[in-house]
Amino acid sequence: MFGWFKKDKPVREAASRWHSAIMEKARDTMPFQQGLVEDTLEGRFHMVTLVSTLVMRRLRDFDNDGRALADGVYKNVFSSFDHALREEGVGDSSIARKIRKMGEEFFGLARAIDGAFDEDDATNALTRSLVKNVNSDDMKARALADWVQAAERALSVMAEADALAGIAPWSDA
Repeated sequence: MFGWFKKDKPVREAASRWHSAIMEKARDTMPFQQGLVEDTLEGRFHMVTLVSTLVMRRLRDFDNDGRALADGVYKNVFSSFDHALREEGVGDSSIARKIRKMGEEFFGLARAIDGAFDEDDATNALTRSLVKNVNSDDMKARALADWVQAAERALSVMAEADALAGIAPWSDA
């Protein structure tokens, strides 16, 4: 009777798999252990933002299906931000303000990363963006830029079918 809902189920499932994969990659211990990102709530937010940006960039390569999936990934990521804030005890009256602020920071960093990858010298542009937004230490920002570029390379060679199914190159799926 309600067959039109079945059409969205694969996208929702793939978006959920991508969300899990993003969180897995964002928790990679190397950037935190080497001091490339602070092991704080803000540092973890930056890592989720960086990985989400890379995933959504790649998904946009796959036309309408990819853009729909990228939108689903975005919704899952922000739903988890909302959930995490509520678990931290943030009241309903301030959730919207905090989510809006997170959205501004998320999209600011995402635009900076997108723009850096569009530059002729992506490594230096990415490093400058990371110095400004994540880690002001040039050497550590450069090392983080290398980590980001390695993750981007892994995503760039993914088959479309895997990407649209939500199978990340770094997950066991």
